Amino acid sequence: MRFVLPKGRLFRDSVEILKKAGIVIPERPERVLIWSNGRDEFLLARAYDVPVYVEHGIDVGIAGSDVVEERGSDVFIPLELPFGKCRLSIAMSRERAVQPEDMDGFRIATKYVNITQRFFEKLGVEVEIIKLHGSVELAPRIGIADAIVDIVETGNTLRANGLVEVAKIMDVSALLLVNRIAQKVKFEEINSLIMRLRRVINGA
Repeated sequence: MRFVLPKGRLFRDSVEILKKAGIVIPERPERVLIWSNGRDEFLLARAYDVPVYVEHGIDVGIAGSDVVEERGSDVFIPLELPFGKCRLSIAMSRERAVQPEDMDGFRIATKYVNITQRFFEKLGVEVEIIKLHGSVELAPRIGIADAIVDIVETGNTLRANGLVEVAKIMDVSALLLVNRIAQKVKFEEINSLIMRLRRVINGA
């Protein structure tokens, strides 16, 4: 099988849970993005790109539900995994804090353009979305946005930048993603992996 693993905060937990499920994952040689155990192949990719790799041919991947929702990739999702827990929220400066229903005409900075658009459309609130890829907390501080939509774990980064969480859009956790063709062609192998992961999750 071919696995695509996410760079960053989910990588270590992804490797650990796959190992517990019986997948042998050798140490990745430095700077190498594709490596193998002689049977399975492993790819390292930006977390944001994992669903795209799985949709277009890699058998199995692990990514956050925020990324899967934003990308809208056509993949099979058999399991929610017990790590990567956080939330996607709206935050703004403490002094100007209002509820989402009152944000008509606001500028929102985020990399989650699609999720943000859908959220405000459901509320019937018109906002301008500014796409940023990093350090979105800066946007309200320098005046280019009224609020942000971003991942929140502890809230420490928000507090350090004078921001408060005003609404949660969605809970986030890591998901197991399976390519839809591989699910059929490699049914037994993939089904076995899913069952073993389920036992790991349930502590069996």
